[in-house]
Amino acid sequence: MSSYGSLPVSIVGLQGVRLLAGLPDSVLREVAERCHFRRYTAGATVVARNDDDHAVYLLIKGRLRVVALSPTGREVSFRDVGDGECVGEIAAVDGGPRSATVIALDESVLARLAASDFLDLLRLHWPICERVLAGLANTVRQLTDRVYELSTLSVNQRLASELLRLALAVDSGATGRVKLTPMPRHAELAARVGTYREQVTRELAELTRLGIVAKHDDGLVVEDLERLAGLVSGRRATG
Repeated sequence: MSSYGSLPVSIVGLQGVRLLAGLPDSVLREVAERCHFRRYTAGATVVARNDDDHAVYLLIKGRLRVVALSPTGREVSFRDVGDGECVGEIAAVDGGPRSATVIALDESVLARLAASDFLDLLRLHWPICERVLAGLANTVRQLTDRVYELSTLSVNQRLASELLRLALAVDSGATGRVKLTPMPRHAELAARVGTYREQVTRELAELTRLGIVAKHDDGLVVEDLERLAGLVSGRRATG
C-alpha cells in the first residue's frame, strides 16, 4: 500500500469524508481495512436502481449524480454528490433494494464499505450516527420540496426554483447577481425539474428576455435573485 507521509493513502482519503470527520487515525485505519477502493470512469454506473447491493460508497474524489431512469430512458435527476460525501445509506440501513441509480460524472475514486461494517460504525460512534440521521432528514426535506414543486408549480416556476437553488449553493448569502459555472446543460435542468429540454430552452429564453438571467462566457449569470424568487412565489415578472 502506498503512503502519504506516515499514513497510507487510503486513510488520507478517508480523512476528507465528512461522515468520518473527527475520528482518530486508528479508527480510520480500521475503516480503510474494511473498504474496497475503486476508480470509476466518467459515465460509469456505481450502483443501479433495484440492485440488492447494500454497501455504502464514500466519495474520495470526483463527482456523482443520483438519478432514476424511466423505461423509455428519460432521466430524473435527484442530486449531485461531490468530494467527501457518500451514497447508499438508505439501502444499508433498511436492507432494501437501491432506490436510485448513481452515475460517475467525472473520473471518481470511491471507497465501498459493506452495510454490516457501516452499521457497526453507527453503533460505535454516535457523531457518525448523528450525521447520518441529519443527512437522511435533509434528503426527506429535499424530496418533499421536489414533490411539492412537481405537484403545484408550473414548469417556469420549477425552473426558477432550481436556478435559485443552484445560485444559493454557489453563494448562500447572495442577494443580487450570481454566476453558475459551468453553464448548466438544458437536458440536466430538464431532468431536475421534470420536463423536456425544449421546454427549458424556451423558458430560459424568456428569462433572458426579461433580464433575469444572461449567458456570459462559460456560465449562466442570474442577474436578479429577488425577481427569480418572485417567479417561484407566483409574482409576475415584467421586462
